[in-house]
Amino acid sequence: MRRKFSIACLLLAWLCANGAVWNVVQVVAWAKMIRDYSQVMPAAQAVERTFDGATPCKLCHLAQKGQDAARDSSSTAALGGGDEKILLIAECAPAPVLVSPDFSWPGAVDAAGLTRTDSVPVPPPRV
Repeated sequence: MRRKFSIACLLLAWLCANGAVWNVVQVVAWAKMIRDYSQVMPAAQAVERTFDGATPCKLCHLAQKGQDAARDSSSTAALGGGDEKILLIAECAPAPVLVSPDFSWPGAVDAAGLTRTDSVPVPPPRV
């Protein structure tokens, strides 16, 4: 039950993010127009008059404005936001410098490590 609810919520969020809300508004507007027209004329003529596009209702205008606004905002967002464009492909990156450091460890005499110069005291020193 919880998984089905999660999937339904995810689907609803995806539809809202893709602008399906305006399609739902348009469908509600068509249903309202068919209902209103069918009260004064036959159903076939009401459906024909609804979908001919000659007399859109307020909800049809609202859905069209919303779809246009969503389309305009998504196209400007895809371009990088209006006048400002970011051209990453033409950007010149500095060449990497691959040089090994030229230093040696102080006191290293051979490659095995440090060599001891003093002799090792036989008994441990006592203070």
